[in-house]
Amino acid sequence: MALKNEILEILERNRDRSVSGRDMAARLGVTRAAVWKAIKSLRADGHGVEAVPNRGYMLCRGSDVLTAEAIRSALDYDGEVTVYDEIGSTLAAAGVAAAGGAADGTIIVAARQTAGRGRRGRSFFAPDGGAYFTVILRPKISAADSVYLTTAAAVATAEAIEELTGRRTGIKWLNDITIDGKKCVGILCEATFGTESGELESVSVGIGINVGEEHFPPELADIACSVGSVRRSALIAAVANKLVAISRRLPECDHLERYRSRCFVIGRDITVHAKEGSYPAVAIGLNERAGLIVRDEAGEEHTLSSDEVSVRIKE
Repeated sequence: MALKNEILEILERNRDRSVSGRDMAARLGVTRAAVWKAIKSLRADGHGVEAVPNRGYMLCRGSDVLTAEAIRSALDYDGEVTVYDEIGSTLAAAGVAAAGGAADGTIIVAARQTAGRGRRGRSFFAPDGGAYFTVILRPKISAADSVYLTTAAAVATAEAIEELTGRRTGIKWLNDITIDGKKCVGILCEATFGTESGELESVSVGIGINVGEEHFPPELADIACSVGSVRRSALIAAVANKLVAISRRLPECDHLERYRSRCFVIGRDITVHAKEGSYPAVAIGLNERAGLIVRDEAGEEHTLSSDEVSVRIKE
């Protein structure tokens, strides 16, 4: 690891306090002049590094350059992190990494995505400044139980946003995260199974979070929002920590009640967008596998596993 990256990791792990150049030099076995040169290089890369007189160096509170060191320093587990300045899709990159044996909890991050994907092959709007990442999971569960990873991702993301911003989130079944009725997060999961065994091998959970100021095209302005100003590295690490923790406890599903408490479609008039067509219904609950139970206008009940729904506004 380059010296400036080692120093950055030290500063990230001590975000709220200063670290003396002498201590860093002694810890890393280099001269204080080398430390100063590395600090200058970090500043040139855009990191806000403050020199505190007689105390050393400290990262400015608002410094938010996405780096593997920043994310890794906030993880509760020993995970591999790769950060790209620009990439087509973190989900696609994670698929390649998973096929190559990437470990459970590996995180692929992009400062900018050019070909993000949404559900049903749609493109995903990914403006600069957002948090775009994919977490690779290798849970020891059956293929049938992999359905819980979608709800786990929604809960992990919602709780992380709430803890870091203080804003209350909602979940629109199945895994859209909202604030004040507007979507702020998109989540897409892709699983791989053994060709012979059929067993679950890995799941890549792609997550895109709108962060910072809200600058959306006109067609999205009324339906999309940002979570607000928050350090992206801290947010990514918080989501990964919660997601990995839940996935390692599966198939025990203690997160489902947390999911239900945020799923605002329950009890609402909705439109179900199924393959065979759309129809009005009422969402009446969730089953033990997070399937949405709906009642159509004929009074018949159906359990949805993957169809999209939208909330109907009564005139």
